[in-house]
Amino acid sequence: MSFPRHRPSDPAFSMAWRLFRELHDAPSPERAEQLVAWLGQDPRHVRALDEALTLWALAGASVVEAAREAGAQPLLQ
Repeated sequence: MSFPRHRPSDPAFSMAWRLFRELHDAPSPERAEQLVAWLGQDPRHVRALDEALTLWALAGASVVEAAREAGAQPLLQ
């Protein structure tokens, strides 16, 4: 299994993370269009979003696993 190799200071990763969080937290056509436009600007943007989504999924999996081990039902959005 390979893990993302982004640098914490990578501006593309930071932007991907911000755009994804904004769209997730308050979905709107405008936010979706902004993300799609940004993705079309550079192939590295697609890679950065993939890394951000991988991080999101791994974080969610760790919450689910911790809740399962504690015998609780996780509250996920």
